[in-house]
Amino acid sequence: MPKFLTAGIAGHVDHGKTALVKCLTGIDTDRLQEEKRRGLSIESGIAPLHSPSGIKIALIDVPGHTDFLKNTIRGLSTVDLGILVVAADDGVMPQTLEHIQILDFFGAKGGFIVLSKTDLVDDETMELAELEIRELTEGTFLEEKPVVPFSSVDRRGLEEIRVRIEEMAEAVGAKELQAPFRCWIDQVKGFVGFGTVVSGTILSGTLRQDDPLHLLPSGIETRARSLETHHEKDSEAFAGQRVGINLHKVPLRHANRGMVLAAPGLVYPGYLLNVDLQVLKRAKKPVKNRQRVKLYLGTSVTNTLMVIMEKEQLEPGEKGLVQLRLMKPVAALPGDAFVICLLNVQTVIGGGKVLETPRAKYRQARAATTIPYLKALQEHNLKGFIENIFKPDFIRLITPGDLARNTGFPVAEIEAEIRSRVKTGELLSFKGHGVLKKELYQKLKGELPKVIEKTLKQYPLKRNVKADEIIIRLAPSLDEAPFQRMLAELCNEGKIQKIDGGFRILDLCVKLPEEQEKLVKLCLDYARESDFIPFSADTIWKLHEKKFQKNEIKKMLIYLRDDKKLVRINDGRFLTTQAFERIKKEVSHVIVKKGVFTLGDLKGTLGYGRSVGVPVLEYLDSIGFTRRKENGRVLKTDGCMKMDDI
Repeated sequence: MPKFLTAGIAGHVDHGKTALVKCLTGIDTDRLQEEKRRGLSIESGIAPLHSPSGIKIALIDVPGHTDFLKNTIRGLSTVDLGILVVAADDGVMPQTLEHIQILDFFGAKGGFIVLSKTDLVDDETMELAELEIRELTEGTFLEEKPVVPFSSVDRRGLEEIRVRIEEMAEAVGAKELQAPFRCWIDQVKGFVGFGTVVSGTILSGTLRQDDPLHLLPSGIETRARSLETHHEKDSEAFAGQRVGINLHKVPLRHANRGMVLAAPGLVYPGYLLNVDLQVLKRAKKPVKNRQRVKLYLGTSVTNTLMVIMEKEQLEPGEKGLVQLRLMKPVAALPGDAFVICLLNVQTVIGGGKVLETPRAKYRQARAATTIPYLKALQEHNLKGFIENIFKPDFIRLITPGDLARNTGFPVAEIEAEIRSRVKTGELLSFKGHGVLKKELYQKLKGELPKVIEKTLKQYPLKRNVKADEIIIRLAPSLDEAPFQRMLAELCNEGKIQKIDGGFRILDLCVKLPEEQEKLVKLCLDYARESDFIPFSADTIWKLHEKKFQKNEIKKMLIYLRDDKKLVRINDGRFLTTQAFERIKKEVSHVIVKKGVFTLGDLKGTLGYGRSVGVPVLEYLDSIGFTRRKENGRVLKTDGCMKMDDI
């Protein structure tokens, strides 16, 4: 498998970057008419370079003019290597330093310096230029790297540049082929008959024709209809490679530079990033808490509010934990590098790496728990992070996949650490759902019966408390798996009882308020007097000349029904439980004697006609006591009942 790398050709405007690329590849990367007219690069240009060892390198020639800094940052955001071009006649210029800092922030792993236009100066000037470069690169990834004199006119130094490129390419490791596919989009084009084609450098993984993809942050589901690498059709493309992807059924207006193409489920866009921010030493002013800046991450650009966690400002050269609150969502992953610029000035003032993609905004009140685990991420300390993430008030289940996606730790390492903590009893595992701190689980489990008791005392008419009401009162964000386990364990332990689809405390007696007790007694007395005759809340309401609220009467009747003292039949009317049992006995007696109970038997047996009796008979059917047979009812029991059984 060949290695694919990307090298950024950086440096001040008119220092010979495009000429160097043309000498190396034969390709003129200034392709726009405006670039030809002005004699400078506006967009990043790309040219393939094949090394003698078979390593395939994409050279990215970025604009050197400060007016096009946005395109420069985007072009350098995915490079593995950096080649800094400094003109011998000009020496170090403002963009020279800025480009080094951008490459540093984006984690260029190797590189060297090309001292261009050497045909225009004498040896002494070249020596002074090299000394200036050495001083400039101190403390950067280019410190003590080779400085190669070069001229695009007589091509002196070109072969040495090729050798240096080969050496640094062999020394740098390839991107992850086994990881899921992800690619920042830096170019978007539409072609008649083909549709939308997007281009970018593959950050990780392998992409094959027809593979499913998510276009983020929009969330559009698509697939790779066809692939091109450096204008040649291909069936697959690999991490580190430049690729053009024809997207299936994605209109041109829905794809933009700064979006991400990724394997389904790999990354979820968000508006929040917790980051490790480094302010440049050369920054003219400190970075202040709640300052707005422009964030460059991958090829995306968005205005951002910075919330500094431990102080009110970061001085030039200082480092700190910061939450970035974005104006639009970005599909970032932990470990992604970024740079920040002032809103209205084209200059880089800092940069760093994403530590995690949080769900919640940072609050000063939570600093004591938030900052320790972010510092563990800074130090790449997995044990320290695990200890801090399972804090006492964190009641959501966590899976190794969630932690890996949100923090960048390898999932296998997280799984091993979690297994060891489950084994010691520190964590509880809910298979397929995640883990929870045992101490927190036991605390919530102990509080659950108290929630039920408090609710029943607060609402004495309730016979039970439903599960959805319990969880809202206990901990709304608690996951279903631990909640259901708590309920089951408490039922088995006899601390709560499941009844009528809800839960109550065993032997808990809740006394009704005096007014409600009086109304309950009134309703129950009337029910006993009614005997076989069903009644409604409206009946009692009118009987007592509307002295009580009808809704209150209804509540009392439902309370008595739940307490098994009343039965509600199919038309919503009520009977006492004792009266209903006697009705069952009378109906049974008739069926055993005659073989069937008809509507004609209502008057003689129960004392009322069809309008009152039919709902009673239908309720007997609904509870499985009788069933309809032709024009009457028979008992819905196995075998035949005898007179002696009644």
